[in-house]
Amino acid sequence: MSFRVLVVALFSFTLVLWSCSDDKKKDTPDAGEDSGPDTDTDADVAPYDFEAQAPWYLCPEEEFPEGATIVTAFDQTYQYFGDEDRRTVESIVDFPASADWARVGMWFNLECPESGLCDHWDRAGSVQLVLNPQDDPGEWQQIELFRHMTPYKIEMCQYIDVTPMADLLTGQQTLTSFIDTWVGPGHSNGEGWRVSVNFVFYPGANEGADEIINIWGRRNINVGDTDPAANVDSQIDPVTVSIPADATKVEAHITATGHGFGFTSNCAEFCQMRQDVMVNGTVHSVNPWRDDCAQNPISPQYGTWEYNRNGWCPGAIQIGDNIDITDSINVGADNTIDFDILMSDGTEYDNISTADGTPYEIIALRLYVYK
Repeated sequence: MSFRVLVVALFSFTLVLWSCSDDKKKDTPDAGEDSGPDTDTDADVAPYDFEAQAPWYLCPEEEFPEGATIVTAFDQTYQYFGDEDRRTVESIVDFPASADWARVGMWFNLECPESGLCDHWDRAGSVQLVLNPQDDPGEWQQIELFRHMTPYKIEMCQYIDVTPMADLLTGQQTLTSFIDTWVGPGHSNGEGWRVSVNFVFYPGANEGADEIINIWGRRNINVGDTDPAANVDSQIDPVTVSIPADATKVEAHITATGHGFGFTSNCAEFCQMRQDVMVNGTVHSVNPWRDDCAQNPISPQYGTWEYNRNGWCPGAIQIGDNIDITDSINVGADNTIDFDILMSDGTEYDNISTADGTPYEIIALRLYVYK
């Protein structure tokens, strides 16, 4: 079922759709055109079973239940690079006033431009929420809501659980969508993408985190240089965070994807790398390696979509890893958070290749605090 057909079905079931401009070709949806979310209903609605859809999280074909609240952030917004740089677009979104939801889903639909010519390449993309929209855009601090990789030349649609971040999805917020595309109208390798992002709020007892602490927003970390002046450690400054005394659980959410090939061991895209989140000196490790890219139902694609990769597959979202760090946390006190990237066997990656460029990872780290 296409996204447009789904929206029609949603209206027929009296669901409410907001924050989309009437003009599909408008650069940025205007929040002033929204009627605002309806939070009068508190009847429980059966939440969607996101875990059952792992690891691909394809968009469901069935209608959302009556009583769910739908908020649209981007509606077929055209992203491309050319005479105008629209690799990053913005939207002001009116979310519900309350964060009390049983589940919050994030619907991401990636379509070809009207010409039908999708970007030929797999591109890194991200949807982020601006934490300080009152400041100049050059000073914006952003928290990554989710990361995706575009498929080769075809469309995709995924639906993921963002319930822990419900507290951020309230009131008027500024969101950005970024795609690292380098094509646009008239380009021989495609003309870009159209992006739609919708949030689905399921009423019920609040399951979101009580506090979200953004450690590092989406950022690049170069790997493979063992010089102390240029290694991973030199690029990471430890962060001190205060955890409230009434916290009962703390999770670290790390998203890491490796990029660049032709270097030693084909890192950082085609080699396994370990992500170490260090909490007060205690190391918590995850290896985000994807060994299932050939099973991606967003297929058949073009290019090397079947090759396994460091933290991602073409045509898929990267939900990241949740790590329970409660036992390493000092509640009611300051805590030191640090980070490192190593090979999967725990050794430091040493790139001795003379190939041009630099292997790197894109990382994002935040904490969820529950009371």
